[in-house]
Formats: sequence, structure tokens, C-alpha cells
Amino acid sequence: MKKKGLCLLLAVVLIFSVLPLSAIAEGVIPTIVLGGYTSPQIYLFDDEGNIIEKVWMLNLDNVLNVVKKDIPDITKANFNTVINRDPSYAGQQISDAVAEIAKYMRRNPDGSLPYNTGTWPRSAEESNMAYINAHRAENPYLETAVKEKRLTPLLCEMRGEENVYCFSVDWRQNIIECARDLGKFIVDVRRHSGSKKVNIFCESHGGEDTSFYICLSSIVAKGGGDAERLGELLNMSQKELNQTFNLGYLNNVVLDNPAIGVQIMYDILMGKVHFDAPRLIEYLQYANNPLASVNGGAEYVWESNLEWFFNRLTLDNINRLFNALIQNYDIINILYSFGSAWDFIPLRLYDTVKDAKLNTPEMREKYAVLIEKSDFAHYTVMAHMHEYLTFAREKGVKVNIICGTDLPAVTGSRISSDGLVAAQDASGAKTTDYGTRFSDGYRTDYTDKAVTCTDKTHDHVAPRMNLDGAYGYLPENTWFIDEQYHAQYIEDQYCTDLVLWLLYTDKNPDIYTDPAFPQFEITHNGKFGLHACFNTSPFGTITKNDTALTVTNLSNKSNLELISIKVEGADFSFADVYGKKIPRGKSVSLSLKGNIPDADMKNVRLSFYYLEDNTLFSMDSRSIFFNIKGGKNTFDKTKPITTTTERPIYLTMSDITTGMKQFDARAYLKAILIAQVVYVRYLFNALKTGFNKIKR
Repeated sequence: MKKKGLCLLLAVVLIFSVLPLSAIAEGVIPTIVLGGYTSPQIYLFDDEGNIIEKVWMLNLDNVLNVVKKDIPDITKANFNTVINRDPSYAGQQISDAVAEIAKYMRRNPDGSLPYNTGTWPRSAEESNMAYINAHRAENPYLETAVKEKRLTPLLCEMRGEENVYCFSVDWRQNIIECARDLGKFIVDVRRHSGSKKVNIFCESHGGEDTSFYICLSSIVAKGGGDAERLGELLNMSQKELNQTFNLGYLNNVVLDNPAIGVQIMYDILMGKVHFDAPRLIEYLQYANNPLASVNGGAEYVWESNLEWFFNRLTLDNINRLFNALIQNYDIINILYSFGSAWDFIPLRLYDTVKDAKLNTPEMREKYAVLIEKSDFAHYTVMAHMHEYLTFAREKGVKVNIICGTDLPAVTGSRISSDGLVAAQDASGAKTTDYGTRFSDGYRTDYTDKAVTCTDKTHDHVAPRMNLDGAYGYLPENTWFIDEQYHAQYIEDQYCTDLVLWLLYTDKNPDIYTDPAFPQFEITHNGKFGLHACFNTSPFGTITKNDTALTVTNLSNKSNLELISIKVEGADFSFADVYGKKIPRGKSVSLSLKGNIPDADMKNVRLSFYYLEDNTLFSMDSRSIFFNIKGGKNTFDKTKPITTTTERPIYLTMSDITTGMKQFDARAYLKAILIAQVVYVRYLFNALKTGFNKIKR
């Protein structure tokens, strides 16, 4: 689900005609780009198919007109909210306004449309970037046809604009219908381009569309009862299925944080939204950092650590208002009529939601057509995702997954995610709840029938030890990026490079193909400040051969100055930390002091405290996890899970002094004194930066 869709949801609460085949670069495989949920625009059409108006994304004038009309009722609702101290009073009135604004977005319970609405453009010709670039000035609607607006120009530059297509899907449909439409679009792109195969980049809901297209194509290729059932649900003959769902059409496919189940949709439908204010603010900050190397360049907009302002902001009133709004009869029925809303529910929670919301014969009958398709999506496809994706790879489809991990859902669920989609749903991996990890010594139990990795010598346990990729859909073809927020691959040069490599490599890559792209990494988003890796081991690993730590400044804007490094889980430390300066984009090497413990799969946490020289709030930190490997294993099966300390939202005096005591234990008073100096410098930098902003 794109950040644009999330921001809008929160705001509601508060070329040249037909491109000739000769223009296609010889031998270049065209690329199809799919965006996230709600990114395709929805239009209202007249009987001749001409656009009357855009009904999604929401038009501000339409919103204001409804609000003006309802001002008396909204005022009354707000008065009741103040008097009774219950914001749910406002939920009814606001939701009525929202329902009127969204009236053209409705679908009938059987999935049919009460209004002539849908996406545009639909053909490969008009979705081709060469056509869009040539005609967008004369047709402003074409601007909205571009998906992944930061990535797509890069793809055009690399492959030629005539070889890049953007797919718009009516995301209100069931996912099997979205996959069908993608299949028809692929057929059209093959016709228009003259190419036998296509590459696909997709993220979020686009990743769900594409993963389902691959799985349904596998089902059609296998034949049998499931293929027959698919044909019945889509009202397609076997010939039509074969023409639409074909693994032979696909070359390289990159699924970035595919929304194969969305945790926050469960929270929304069940009325359990509890916004995590600091993480939500942090997410929006990280989503506002354009890479200097993308699209002509732009400086980071936010690198300041603002989320600590919101650490004690519970947003209880917003939570109650939001849940009351969504649960309003009219609004919830609009959601219920979206097949995509049901298909977003993770397989592990699907029956729970159905039992709670379709709890009468009338409700079950009313939504029977949508649920029949969603049942197929969950019980036939999601339950066998590993089988179908593996089958596709065996047939030559080079499908690979990128998955963000170890962030709680911004709606409050304590589950390892990218802020929106749980890692276990996007990748199939086995995960622990957010704030916990597997205990020291944990390794994959290859006797477990749920394990999908076939090589018992492989190690798929994350450095943070909160995830075991051996249970994934594609264990050898899934890259995990720690602390990467949903859809933020483009804010991270490392991940952008990974996407481009997977999308255009001539090889059939896996997690072992290129050491530059290991199975596990942490986000390189400049907002996180720094990166660290030991000198002889892959990222996230420590062995007795390591003698130093390489620390890299990720910021596009600030030079960093280290204050201290706190080591938890081992007794070693690092030399000459305090005052070590790291210029933008540069690295320093810190000598290791002490001995690496004789252990295997022992978790070590390094917390880095540092100053930034060009931000308003210049003191920040980052925690990075490592596993010690190669020694004695002491896993206690009776205590398989360990509670961990969460990443701090803001820093305290004890954070800094604890880290400093480790490298200067004989001079605790000196550590206290230095910490005081740090705070004085911090305040001075904040005042200086603020003054400079005012002066400009």
C-alpha cells in the first residue's frame, strides 16, 4: 500500500499514436511497472467511454463541497465530542460525508459496478512511456498513468522509454480478477512490443497482483480441478485461461514487499487500529527523502529526528474516531464490497475476520460471490504459495522477493513488518513478534515439515534473530532489508541497486550470486545515519577472524561524529570511538578490543550514538545486530524466545553514558562530563541550525 494512499486515508480522518514495432530496441525485453494499492486512478465514464471525472484519488473540491454542506451536522458532532469527551460521536457524521464523497467508488456486493467506473489507460499502447511522454501535455490524465514515479524514469533511461509500460488495475476487484487483467495486459504488451517475454517490477498490491498471476499461471499449467475451478470463477474457457495465464511470458520478476496479506487491513476491518504515533511520523519522514542521484537530484528534505516529539502521544482520540468512522454501516459496506479488502486479509487471520463480520446468514449470502473468489485466493493460492512460485522458477521464471522487516505495524500490531505488511506474509518466513527474537543458539529445525529450504547446510536466520527464511516461499530468492519501511526501496540507494540488478541481470540470481547483495541487510536510508559491518565477515555476522568494525556514514546531508558504541551480548569494545568523524558517504575502521566469545548463533547488539552537523536535532542513534558464529552452540529448547529492547525513539543521558563506560570504564565521571559536553554541543547546533533557517 503506497504511502500516498496511507497519507490520504489519514487526511480523511482529520509517442505518437501507435508505436511501430521497428521503434522497439532489438533484443530489449520490455518492462511492466505495477504500483501499490490505490495508486491507479479510478474514473467515471460516459456511455461512449469518455472520462467525465476522476473519482479516485479524491478531488479536493468535491471533498470541500460535501464538507460545506455538512458543516452544521459536523459542528454538532464536534460539540458532542467535546462535551462527552468521546470522539466516536464525530465518527458517524464524518463517515456519512466520506460515504458521499466515495459514492462512485462503490461496488455491488456481487462485484458488479453500479456506476461506469474503472481505470485508464488500459491498452499497452497508451500505457507505454514513450506514448505517455509524448502526449501528457495535451492529456493531463496521462500523468496519473505513470506508476512508481521515481523508479520509472530510471528504467526509461536504462532501457528506453519505448520499452517501459505502466499497468493500472482496478484494485477494488478480487485479486484473481486483478491477476486476470494483468495477464491480458501482458498479452497486449507482447503484441505491441513484438517481444515474447516481459520483465516486471511491482511493489505492495502490485506485488500481490503479480505473485497471484504467477501462481494462477502455475495452476493453469498443472491443470486439474483447481484450474477448472479458476475458469468457473473467472468465467473463462480453458483456451482463454491458457492465453491469459502463461509462465512462458515472464522473464525477470521483482516482487518488492508484496502485499500477500496486509496486517493493517485486519486491524481496520476488526476496528483494532491503534496508531503507533512515533513510527507513523518516522515512516513519513523516511518517505520524504529523495535520493540525490534520482531524477536530477534533490537534497534530503528531512533528516532531523522529529519522531521523539510524538513518543508519548497516544493518539487515543484519533484511534477511536478512526475506528468509529470505519465501522459506520455505510463505510464498512463500501469496504466489504471491495474484493481486494478481503484478499488483503492474511491467510492466518482470514477465518477470524469472516467469522466476526459475516456472522449472519444474510451477510454470508450478500457477499457470497466475492467471498467465493476470496476463499479460492486464500485456501488454494496463499496456502500453496511456495509450491506455485517454485514451480514457476522451475519453468524458467526468474522471480525474486525483497522484504522489509522488524518494524511494528503503524496501526499498532506488534508483529515484525515493514510498517504495513507483515514479513511472514510478504515472504512466507517464520518470524517472532516485534520486540522478541529467537533465543541464542537457535538454528533452523530441518526436521520441521514446514521448512521449504531443501539444503540443510543453509543458514537463513536473520542477524536480528527474529526471522527464519528457511520457511519462506522462496528461501534462496528472498532478500530481507531490516527496518525498511513499506515502498521505501527508492529512498535507499542499496535497495534501488538491488532492484535494478534483479530486474535486468542476464543471470538467474539467488542470495549467493553476488556478495554485494547478501541475503540480509539493513536499510541504507540516509535517515538512519550509519551502517556497520565487521572486516572479514558478511553483514550481520561475527567470527573469531574479525579484528575491526567498518562504520559508514549513510547521510546525504550531514557529517557524523561518533560519541559512543554500546555493546550488548559480548564483552568486547572498540578503540578511539569518541570524536571519530565520518564525512558524508565515507567510512572509518574501528579496532576491536577484547575477545569474540566462543559461541554459535549468539546475538550481539551494537548501539551507535552520534552527532550530525547539519540537522536541527543533531544527536541520534542506531542499533545494529550481529550473530557470533563458529563456536559452541548452547540453544535451550525450553526457552526458544527472548524479549529484546526496542530501538529507542529518542536518547537519554543513560543511553550515552552506558556506551561510554564500556570503552572508558575507569573514568565514569569523565563519561558523565563528556555527555554534558555533548548535550551542550547538541543544543548549540540546534540553535545554530534554527537561526540559519530563519535567516534564509
